[in-house]
Amino acid sequence: MTSEEKSVSGKLALATSLGWVAFLLTGLLLGALVCNVLALIYPFLEFSAAFQGKEFYSIPLTISLMWDFGLYAAAILVVAFSLTFPFVKLAMLLATLWVPMRNGLRRRMLVSLRNLGRWSLLDVFIVLTILVLADDQIFVGAVPKVGVTLFLVAICTSMLTCEILDSLSPDGTESAPAPVLSSRKSLYSGSGWSFGLMLLLFLVTIVSLFAAIGLPYFHISQFLLKHKAYSVIESVMALAESGSVAFAATILVFLVIFPIARIGLMALEGFVPLSTDTRSRVGWWSEIIGAWSMLDVFVLALLLFMVEGDRLIAFEVRGGLYMLIISVGFYYLTLFLHTARVRQVSRGEMKALI
Repeated sequence: MTSEEKSVSGKLALATSLGWVAFLLTGLLLGALVCNVLALIYPFLEFSAAFQGKEFYSIPLTISLMWDFGLYAAAILVVAFSLTFPFVKLAMLLATLWVPMRNGLRRRMLVSLRNLGRWSLLDVFIVLTILVLADDQIFVGAVPKVGVTLFLVAICTSMLTCEILDSLSPDGTESAPAPVLSSRKSLYSGSGWSFGLMLLLFLVTIVSLFAAIGLPYFHISQFLLKHKAYSVIESVMALAESGSVAFAATILVFLVIFPIARIGLMALEGFVPLSTDTRSRVGWWSEIIGAWSMLDVFVLALLLFMVEGDRLIAFEVRGGLYMLIISVGFYYLTLFLHTARVRQVSRGEMKALI
C-alpha cells in the first residue's frame, strides 16, 4: 500500500510526518531500553547490617524474596509494574511511532501509556524508602547503586517520550471549530449544589494532601537504631543531607510539587472564570502534571515494603501512611467528579455551536 493509499484509508505511520524528529524519539526509546536492561543486571542498593554482612537489592532479588516468603500478590505486582510493563511500554511507544494506525487508536494508546507509566517506578520508591530508613544509622547502612539510577532514567525517558508523541500525534477526530464563548465562565458556574460539593471536596483534598506529606508514615523501632520517624518532607531532607540530591529531588517533585500543582490546576479550571481556550490549556497541563504525580505509587510501595521491610529494619506504622491513603482516595474522587463536569460542559458548548 502506498503512502497516499494509507492516508486515504485513515492509517499512516506518525514517523512519516515527523522527519528527523522520529529518529530522535526512536533514539530516546532505544536508550531507555538499554537502561532498562542494564537496570536488571546491576543492583539497585547495597544494604548492610551489623553482624549480618552486605546484601544487594535488585528487582530480580525482590521478586525472588517475595515469592520465597509466600508474598505472591506482592511479587506479581512487582513483576507487572517494574519488570514487564517497562518493556511493553517501550514496544507500544515504538509501535505508535512507526506502525501505520488510525489517529484515534494511536491517541488512545498514548493516553493509556501516559496514565500507567508512573507505576513502573514502584520499585524505585521501595529503594528510596530503604535509603531513608537507613539514613544516619550506625548499625545499618544503605548505599544506592547504579541500577536504581539507570532504572529511574529509563522510566522518566519513556514517560517524557510518551508526552512528546502525544503532543505530536493528531487527535483523530473530525476537524471542527473550537467552541468559543462570548464571555468567561467558570466550570462550576450554574452547577447548583454541585458547586458547594466540589468546593468542599477540593478543600478536603488539599488539606489531606498537606497532612499526608507532613505526617510521619514510618517510625523506626529496632533495637540499637535511632528511633526516628519519617514523613514525605522529612524523607526529602534526609536524602538531601545524605548526599542523594537527585533522589531527594525525585521525591520532592513527584510526591509534593506535582500533586499540589495538579490540585491547584483543577481548582483553577473549575472555579475561576476562564475562556474556553484558556480552560482547555489549563486542563491540558493538568493532565500532564497528573501523569507525573506519584503519591498513589508511593502508597503502594509503602504497603509492599510493610510486608517485606521488617527483615531489613524493624519499624512501626504511623498516621501519615493512613493519611496518604485517605489523601489519594479524596484525590481520585475529586478527579472523577471534576472530569465528569469537564465533559458535561464541553458537550454543552459544542451543542451551542450547532
